[in-house]
Amino acid sequence: MVTLNATLRTLGLALLLLAPTAWGDNRGGGSGSGSGSGSSGLSRPMTLPSTPTSGWPGGRTTPSNPGSNNSGKDGARTDDAAKDGAGPGRNGREDGSTRDGSGRREGDDRNGGPLPRPGADMPEARWQRGDQLVRSNPLAYERDPIGAPVLRAEITMLLPADAELPAALARRGFIAVRESAVLGRRLIVLRTPADLTLARAVALGRRLVPEAEIDFNHVLLGSGRTEPARRAPPPPAPATSAPPPEPVHVGLIDEALVPGGELTLPGEVRPVGARCLSRAVPEGHGQAVALVLARGLQQAGRRPVLHAADLGCGQGAVDAIATALQALDAERVPVVNVSAVGPYNRVMAAVVAAFLARGHLLVAAVGNDGPAAPPLYPAAYPGVIAVTAVDRQGRVLVEAGRGEHVAFAAPGIVELPGPDGTTRTWRGTSLAAPVVAAALALRLRQPDPAAAQAAVAQLARNALDAGEPGRDRIYGHGIVGLPATALAAAH
Repeated sequence: MVTLNATLRTLGLALLLLAPTAWGDNRGGGSGSGSGSGSSGLSRPMTLPSTPTSGWPGGRTTPSNPGSNNSGKDGARTDDAAKDGAGPGRNGREDGSTRDGSGRREGDDRNGGPLPRPGADMPEARWQRGDQLVRSNPLAYERDPIGAPVLRAEITMLLPADAELPAALARRGFIAVRESAVLGRRLIVLRTPADLTLARAVALGRRLVPEAEIDFNHVLLGSGRTEPARRAPPPPAPATSAPPPEPVHVGLIDEALVPGGELTLPGEVRPVGARCLSRAVPEGHGQAVALVLARGLQQAGRRPVLHAADLGCGQGAVDAIATALQALDAERVPVVNVSAVGPYNRVMAAVVAAFLARGHLLVAAVGNDGPAAPPLYPAAYPGVIAVTAVDRQGRVLVEAGRGEHVAFAAPGIVELPGPDGTTRTWRGTSLAAPVVAAALALRLRQPDPAAAQAAVAQLARNALDAGEPGRDRIYGHGIVGLPATALAAAH
């Protein structure tokens, strides 16, 4: 009996010593049972997000694009596929996917979502709005391998105008869901096969049809935000002389302009393409950009005529912007403003190049991802007039993008009338781009390649030089739309 009691005491002591270890293992990662199971909320180990060190998902210290660097400059594009995750990448797979075939790269979408990016401390940061867009409607949106929002299960393809849909794509299960003629090319939106991730579908499409431009259907996001409305009388309308009979035509690709909205637009608004107010409720971004654009022409003594393309039909995706550019080209609108940003896209790059080759000017905001962020598009495509933002004293906004592609700077903080007698302050590069677009529209009256370049050169000569002498990566050629006295006082 004594021996039996001693044995039981020894066994009990051993179980007591082993219990905390078993409980900790069960809580930390095993499926387990009892109080340590997933029902307690402790079935997965807790991880803390790392400190963001770059503009790329997962807080990586270097971007996964071999042609980029930490300075934010756009490097040589020797491997587009490695950049956008749809071709041979660092892991050697044709679509840039990880071993699990998910299409995500290491560090992407951990714990159900992307890690914080630069500018996360700024309200309504672009990456945050993109994340909210995907989470709020996962049936319509998903992320590409670098975390940018795209339309779910769709890719875009640009073919010659007389080309037929390649039979190889149809045999593999790709289905054409939308099609339009865009600047002498055939733009087709394809539904991808159910057995392929989006990244694999892009890679397969490029391999099957190497002569076509194929990419994701990226969703571009606005690059401006509004501060909380404050009770105050709206600013007085600028004094203007009687407008001359000759109008100034300028294009706008943004949210829908709501008839009778809270902002009264001077001049005339001509809708371009389809209107989709029933499917997309505007948040005021398009109205604010349109008002800045119209006021710039009105203050110069001209009558603004805004050719406004509503992006609600395509949710701001690549094919919607491409068809908008086609419509503006058909109406021969010389200057077009786009205050939206997104990642590099092959299809969009080809459409923009064709639009510029016809003598138009495309003015675009550089975005609000901060000075260390990689270039954003369409602002960084060759030939696009990229605009950054400054405050009322000519100091560049802390969130404004920088880079060798920056062409001009303009005021990016404006006060506009809000509802119920309030004044609302809008801030960002979205509000700076239309200042430059208005200035160029006064100089270019119809599409013409030589006249377009002359208009840009003339505006560069008249811009207020800031920062380093000559063109620099912060202010470009200089500041447009700011009195010289304000710049002198600040610098």
